[in-house]
Amino acid sequence: MMAPNQRSYRRYKRQVWRRTNMTVWNRKAASAALLAAVIAVTAGCSKGDSDAESTSDPAKSTEAGKEPVTLKIMWFNTLVAKEAVEQFISIPVKQKYPYITIEFMDVKTGAALPDLITTGQSIPDIVITDYSNLSTAIDLKYPTDLNEALKKEKVDLNGLEASPLDGVRALGAQGELYGLPFYMDKYMMFYNKDIFDRFAISYPTGEMSYTDLIGLAKRLTRSEAGVQYLGYRWADLYTFGFQLGLPVINARTGKADLQSDGWKRALSMIKEMVDTGIDNKITHEHFFKEKRLAIYPQWMGAAYGLIAQEGGALNWDIAAMPYSSDQPKTSGPTKPIYLLASAAGKHKEQAIAAISYVATSPEVQMLLSQNGRISVLKDKAIQQQFGTKLQLLQGKNAGAVFKYPFGKLPNTTAYESQAWNGLDTAPVAIIGGTDVNTALRAADEKANKDIDTYRSGRK
Repeated sequence: MMAPNQRSYRRYKRQVWRRTNMTVWNRKAASAALLAAVIAVTAGCSKGDSDAESTSDPAKSTEAGKEPVTLKIMWFNTLVAKEAVEQFISIPVKQKYPYITIEFMDVKTGAALPDLITTGQSIPDIVITDYSNLSTAIDLKYPTDLNEALKKEKVDLNGLEASPLDGVRALGAQGELYGLPFYMDKYMMFYNKDIFDRFAISYPTGEMSYTDLIGLAKRLTRSEAGVQYLGYRWADLYTFGFQLGLPVINARTGKADLQSDGWKRALSMIKEMVDTGIDNKITHEHFFKEKRLAIYPQWMGAAYGLIAQEGGALNWDIAAMPYSSDQPKTSGPTKPIYLLASAAGKHKEQAIAAISYVATSPEVQMLLSQNGRISVLKDKAIQQQFGTKLQLLQGKNAGAVFKYPFGKLPNTTAYESQAWNGLDTAPVAIIGGTDVNTALRAADEKANKDIDTYRSGRK
């Protein structure tokens, strides 16, 4: 197995952590938010583990008497708590396959997945990661191709949502299937109802274009009684582009493609908000603590944690993100979370059995949905139960998650993270007065220079 160049790898580690939550706010806050999110989701289940224990019909369980095996599982740049793994993976798998025990491996400093592979240490049997980091895991040669095993066991994937499945299939150069989607996260608009009430402005409904949103943000950005209210908080340019389905890397050329019409449109919208006074200094604290930010877009998983930690008396609700002018019936793709099985694992067959079960089991997917995770199954009955056992979603417009079909995932590559630093320079340049075309040209040049440096270090 080819190990990453050490210098490039260290640079990669710094960069990829910045996008674990696809935001530019404080990294520690992002990690804490996600950790709180999974704990909040677990605690929000009214029946706790009793629900997990009912996810398998004993009559359908694999026959007893097989050799007991213990599978190690860990996350890769997608923070997941031990409690969540226990509830949504370990217990259901144990009920289905009594001879399989799944143990959580905590990620420690110097012992992340790339570290384990590079230094030849024992690697986990199963890895949890998200779409943005999936190609990197493949580049590390970690996952095995699932096609043959799934065909042998007649695992039916037709019930899965097309977008997350197509996303992972697209990364198999020869048709390989390197993982299965487990659940999905969605970028949504969280809004402070009190601010809308104060200014007698109707709540967002999700029936907005981005042009409408910018107009609304302008109306909400005002000063009253010595308080400066803010209409909207835009995330980093990467997240903005992700919602529009914009690829960072051109699939044909293999180079950064930041001067496309799509990226120009995205940065132009950010510039319009910057010109209104909405800059990149707005954080989650303006929404949760100071309560003077009207609309806070965020991934639901991160928002759950922040609401549980800091939501308090905040009078909030949810709406779908706006649609773009060229895609009026979608409001961005989801962020799939995937399960991968190790190509070098001693218990590959059991690992594949475990991940294929939790990915396709209606019972497990129902449990995830009830606890605020978007199921990867197309089952409407499962979707209708979304958030019903998560206390913080009670009385909220949780159905907004399914207002529009999920958008197509943008193309990604193993070296996409090398372009992120370049991409981040564009909004900063805009705030400093640079025009859109010049800002993106400079960002594109830096991104491609960083990609070339990374590639040369891999040879």
